[in-house]
Amino acid sequence: MSRQFSSEESRSIIDKLFGHYKKKIITEREFRHFLEGLGYSAEEIDEILFQAFKQGLIDLGVEQVGRKYVMAILKPLGDEEEE
Repeated sequence: MSRQFSSEESRSIIDKLFGHYKKKIITEREFRHFLEGLGYSAEEIDEILFQAFKQGLIDLGVEQVGRKYVMAILKPLGDEEEE
């Protein structure tokens, strides 16, 4: 069973993630690398993303990288926070 994250924990983790990359779209490779570096397991990362999505902190999408399409997270439209 995966760990549950509170609203505050999810927001803090997502803020750190976007603060680190300083961009609005972050690919799966990037966010997994960053969160694994903070000590989170693959299962915990999935739970963080699920909670953040449910809270409206992120949107999920697809980004083209070269000739491939990869999963990405992005700040929701209308998010006026700093870039």
